Amino acid sequence: MKKFIALVLALICVLGLIGCSTKDEVIGKTVFETENITSVTFYGSAPNSIETNVPDEYLSEITAWLGTFVAEKMADDVLPPGADSMFVRIEYSDGTIVENSMTTIVLDGKTYLINYDKEPACYFELFAD
Repeated sequence: MKKFIALVLALICVLGLIGCSTKDEVIGKTVFETENITSVTFYGSAPNSIETNVPDEYLSEITAWLGTFVAEKMADDVLPPGADSMFVRIEYSDGTIVENSMTTIVLDGKTYLINYDKEPACYFELFAD
C-alpha cells in the first residue's frame, strides 16, 4: 500500500511539473525576416496618414532595426492607447510583401505585444518633413 501511495504522489508531482512547463514558444520570436528586403514603407492607421518610403540610404539601418522586433508577451484584451496606429510594409526580393502593426502581431492565433530596440535616428528623419 505504501508503494502505491508513493507512486501516486510521484505521478502527481510529475504531472504538476509538466503543467508548469508549458512555456509559450512564441515569446522572444523574431517578428520580421530581414534577409532579402528590397523596400520598407511606414504608414499610420489614421484616415489621412501618409506613407513614408525608406530611401536606399537608410534601408540597411532600418532593416537591422526591424530585426530586433520580437514577440514580448501576450496582449491583454484591451490594447494600450496608440497601439496598432503605425504599420510597416516590407517587400522582399521574391515579391513577397509582409504588412504588420509595429505594436502587435498575431502568432498561433494569439495577439502578442512587440518589443524592439530604440529607433535609429534615421527613423525620425523619415518623418521630419
